[in-house]
Amino acid sequence: MIDRFEIERKLGRVLSREFQSELDKLMGYLGDPPDLNNVPRSYWQNGWKRIQNQVEPILVDTFVQSALELPLVGITIDWDLINADAVNWARTSLVPTLQKMFDKTYVGVNELVPRYFEEQWSRADLARHLEKYYSPVRAEMIAITETTRAKVEGERAAVAEINQRGVILVPTWMTQEDERVCPICGPRHKQRITVDYPPAHPRCRCYVDYDYPKEGN
Repeated sequence: MIDRFEIERKLGRVLSREFQSELDKLMGYLGDPPDLNNVPRSYWQNGWKRIQNQVEPILVDTFVQSALELPLVGITIDWDLINADAVNWARTSLVPTLQKMFDKTYVGVNELVPRYFEEQWSRADLARHLEKYYSPVRAEMIAITETTRAKVEGERAAVAEINQRGVILVPTWMTQEDERVCPICGPRHKQRITVDYPPAHPRCRCYVDYDYPKEGN
């Protein structure tokens, strides 16, 4: 059975490692003393792609394994199609998140470098202020959110295949039913999903149950 918490930890480790690498790269580009003009435009436009490439295999595997775990007794699934769906999805799923991260970092660097000179920081001071954009906390947040997304999207791909064969499954929103359930997701617990699926927000840990429709529904 897929262990979502182990996936979260694995993703978190990879993201933390890559974030630290990107911070080191950015500091190297800035130079000593730091100069914004030293950072190539390609870094801001494409720097996130290395991170994407490192996490993509984990997302693909989570997508496929989640699809495999659905109860499919007597139902044939085109697993070649599911695998293709997983690869196509994983190539784009994290792109908006990483692009937004680099956009925010760009704004932050443009604010922090002038302060380096105004407040007479050391390079270590500048690096410390930049760490918030590449922090383990951010890595953990993304890992939790994207684990949820990969699991849900893998199941949805399999369910779409099942539905095409005339077997309709009804999706129900499920929370973890613990003290960390938020006001956004709490009211959705055990409610039929009609439009939006988890994750509903960063760090969302919700999942989806599927069942056959009840008579009269």
